[in-house]
Amino acid sequence: MDLKKNPTGIESLDPALQGGFPSGSLVLLLGEIGAGEFEFAISSIARLLNRPKQETGTLLPNKVCYVSLTRGKDDVMKEISLSFPEFYNVIKDQVEFKDFSEAFFARSFIPINWRCSSQCELSFDSLKWSNEEENLVVALIDYLDKKAYGSIVIIDSLTVLAQHCLERIEWKDLIMFLRGLQKASKKWDGLVYVMLSEGIFEKSKQEEIQDCMDGVMVFEWDKQGSSKRQRIMYMKKFRGLLPVLDEDNIVNFETQISSQKGFEVSNIKRVRGR
Repeated sequence: MDLKKNPTGIESLDPALQGGFPSGSLVLLLGEIGAGEFEFAISSIARLLNRPKQETGTLLPNKVCYVSLTRGKDDVMKEISLSFPEFYNVIKDQVEFKDFSEAFFARSFIPINWRCSSQCELSFDSLKWSNEEENLVVALIDYLDKKAYGSIVIIDSLTVLAQHCLERIEWKDLIMFLRGLQKASKKWDGLVYVMLSEGIFEKSKQEEIQDCMDGVMVFEWDKQGSSKRQRIMYMKKFRGLLPVLDEDNIVNFETQISSQKGFEVSNIKRVRGR
């Protein structure tokens, strides 16, 4: 079977993954605050967009879509420009940005001039609910069906999507949506990254979310008492990749983040030796 892989674009990581992630994967980026899941996603897409379009045995994205549920494009791009100035122009010019924040905040007590990405004037039309605002999940499904084929999609974030849904639907329906997303990602044949903050939901719910995923990458701070703060990453789950990592005795990856190079693996920890 000819298995295609999507490279992450992280040169210090892809060789350990034997080229990248299996195409069609739904990948959860599960992170402690500040541990690097956002930086991983941004570094990955910026580097992929700078690579040659044709590489044997790998799939490069037709497009990159960044889906935000609470943050406007200007806000996200400002963070990227401050954190990774080398990536800013690549992402600004080549990433398709979809902002669902107005739909997310619809029917809430948040005033319209706070939630609008542009300067809003109060009018009768501005008080009407759009189709997106009527059902955010349906609008998200419709957007992905149109845009996700052969693409890398970043959903920022599953944390706020789950919180939004729990006010409107039952937990089992949210899990059904995630299982449907996992199935649809195979048809799209790209990569879908969803970001989830560690510790927001109770453990059983967090585990149920992880069960819907093809892969779970965990980003956290090293808790071994080192005097220097060290970020680490490991694969908690990944269909088709864990046997590869186990054969190489890989336990986890020490990571670092810099404004010039973005997210990188600085050291690979193995079961025997380093």
